Amino acid sequence: MGRLRNTQMFALPDTPPVTLEVAGGHYALARVFKHDFWAATCLYQQTDQAGAFPQIVVKFGRSQGFVGIPLRWTGVGLAGHEQAIYERLAGVAGIPRWVGRIDEITYAIEYIDATPLDHFAPEALPAGLFERIRTVFDAIHARGVAYVDSNKRSNILVDAEGEVTVIDFQISLAEPLDWPGPLLSLAQRVIRYFQGKDLYHLYKHKRRLAKHDLTPEEDALSRHRSWLHRLHRKASKPYRSFRRGLLQRQHQRGDLVSPTADLEDHHQPEKETWRQETE
Repeated sequence: MGRLRNTQMFALPDTPPVTLEVAGGHYALARVFKHDFWAATCLYQQTDQAGAFPQIVVKFGRSQGFVGIPLRWTGVGLAGHEQAIYERLAGVAGIPRWVGRIDEITYAIEYIDATPLDHFAPEALPAGLFERIRTVFDAIHARGVAYVDSNKRSNILVDAEGEVTVIDFQISLAEPLDWPGPLLSLAQRVIRYFQGKDLYHLYKHKRRLAKHDLTPEEDALSRHRSWLHRLHRKASKPYRSFRRGLLQRQHQRGDLVSPTADLEDHHQPEKETWRQETE
């Protein structure tokens, strides 16, 4: 009898639906962009002319438990959270349009034909790219939202014309609209702190990929770490090392195989940290 594969490390135990209906259109599964512990993000192509979008990205939140603990509620919560963020950012250039909610853990947005920033070599970056990314972040911040996940280059997409799209608002924070004065003031301070971290990571990427274009002010932003930032890095480092080592060992034994591996036929730099043999 063969070894049991550890599908619990992934959001879905099996392949997502082959076909689905959303916003009046019918779509067929084409590929899986990413499948991790919290969600599976997939490309669906239109099979009729009823929908407004020829291709859509469908994000399935976590549906299965982990070591016996039910976790579907996290999928429900995160889907609702991201819908609220997309609605807050509706109309902002550089943010995909909302398509619709499919069920309590699943939603769809428009597909943007673009390449993640982590796939670019420094010499291939379009001119003025980081200024355009900053413009999108400024527009996000103007809506009272902190993106929070800008440390991941894979969340910043660049199309053939060098235009920028920001995706994945799973951990983003939005300024509450109906909190009373003191609590609202506290929430605004938290939002401003994380908006500052958005710019820290943006210019950290620029320092590493386009240092020749970095201004002194941007260089200073890319190196500014508050005491809270330093504390977080120090506290989370053991967890990251343990998690990476665990995933590496399971991958090397053949136990860690995504249920959607056959549909993930592309380079995924984020997974290389545990797919490689050594650190």
